[in-house]
Amino acid sequence: MSPNTHKAERFENIAHYLAAFTVILKGLDKIENPEKVGIGILFIAIGIVICLGTFFHHKASRLLKHFKAYVLVFEIIVMAVVGYMYMAEGKQYLQYVCFATVALFFVALIVYIRKRKSFAH
Repeated sequence: MSPNTHKAERFENIAHYLAAFTVILKGLDKIENPEKVGIGILFIAIGIVICLGTFFHHKASRLLKHFKAYVLVFEIIVMAVVGYMYMAEGKQYLQYVCFATVALFFVALIVYIRKRKSFAH
């Protein structure tokens, strides 16, 4: 593995962990409201799954072809939902961070697919 590949992988892992941290924080925020405990627990569980997927991505990639693409799609959906929730709650800037994350994960997904032209096969 070249030093540039290792560095890129490290930045990618940081992005996944930050996304997971954001989702977990949203879950903790929702748990404070007795009516939204269920959605809070769901977000915490999703954040934990993202952390585990990031930590065990080498093993998961061997078991599931295109694991990275599935993770990116999953994170795009989750971060879009979190961004929408921040927007619905009237937050001023947090939703834009979530939507920027969605855009960047989408770009990463496109790059992944283009690098693997045999993705659909």
